[in-house]
Amino acid sequence: MLASEGAEVPGRGKTPGPHRGPASDGKGLLSLPGTTIADTHDHDGQWVVRPASGIPRETVGWVWPGRVPAGKLTVVEGDPATAKSTMTLDLAARVTTGSAWPDGAPGGRPAPVLLLSAEDGWGDTIRPRLEAAGADLDLCLCVAAREVEAEYGPALRPVVLPQDIAWLTRLVERSGAAMVVVDVLAAYLSDRVDSNKDQSVRRLLATLGAAAAKSGTAAVLVRHHNKAVGGPPMYRGGGSIGIIGAARAVYAVVRDPDDADHRLLATVKSNLAVEAPTWGYSLVEVPHLGVAKVAWDARPDPRSASELLAGAQAPALSEAVRWLAAWRAEHPGPAHAADLLAAAAEVGITRAALHRARKKLHLGTTKTREGWVVG
Repeated sequence: MLASEGAEVPGRGKTPGPHRGPASDGKGLLSLPGTTIADTHDHDGQWVVRPASGIPRETVGWVWPGRVPAGKLTVVEGDPATAKSTMTLDLAARVTTGSAWPDGAPGGRPAPVLLLSAEDGWGDTIRPRLEAAGADLDLCLCVAAREVEAEYGPALRPVVLPQDIAWLTRLVERSGAAMVVVDVLAAYLSDRVDSNKDQSVRRLLATLGAAAAKSGTAAVLVRHHNKAVGGPPMYRGGGSIGIIGAARAVYAVVRDPDDADHRLLATVKSNLAVEAPTWGYSLVEVPHLGVAKVAWDARPDPRSASELLAGAQAPALSEAVRWLAAWRAEHPGPAHAADLLAAAAEVGITRAALHRARKKLHLGTTKTREGWVVG
């Protein structure tokens, strides 16, 4: 016999009735079945639970439409000497003038930007680059240090994260900055933040992300690539995977494998829009300023971040293939793998590159009593 709604069943208590959804307590909070809001608190306070229908719908704002979201974290990463800093200053200059973006998207109203730079000089590098990019210098706010009270009076000290996030947020709100560039992120981290530990990084970036959301500014964080070669682009950035996890958009700056003087800005991650196509740029000398400026390509590049970062392996693989083909021509017939590895090592070819070259040349291996044999 079926138990009726609300009936007592031995060993099971009352049977639940049909689901009718949670009941509101009239304050936008929920009274969950069998629970009241008073039951859902701990020593830190009450938990706030709302139905999705009670959350106002919001649209994503953009600084660079489809690429750099307002009020969110964006990461730009790449190897040293790939012109990451020059490129991010070009983006900052466009914010200050309201200029169109490289892909043709319209610019917004001119707005200030905050610049934090730990690697380049303000007077000899950053200002000339901003001038070369056509920036409104009055709207480029260079955050060199923070004045603090010391034992013998006011003193200047570098910005430290997360300690200075609240101070930076107030600075953003007072200036109306639409973008904050932190170049490079690792240089501004407190010694209490371990950039290689996921939990430590996520706590910092959660605070930084909340500050960006509160002020509506786009926070652009620059970091270097690690020393790994190949592999998924998601894992090429230096430090914890928590950095890329917290960012809503991530871009890799890569040297073009086919042209060492050409750079490419490729999408690694895009949570808030369709993945934007890769866009290339070159550096053009500005002799009277002693720096270079960015000259963007007129059209997108068809290659993805995965293809471009895999391309970093191409020179090593090509060299290994050429060497192995020549070595086999001089040593026809089966060859002991140990001898082959030793010969390759003498000319600087790694075991991994040799393995890929062997597969490229369709050379098989056989295990014998004397060990592995190639060919």
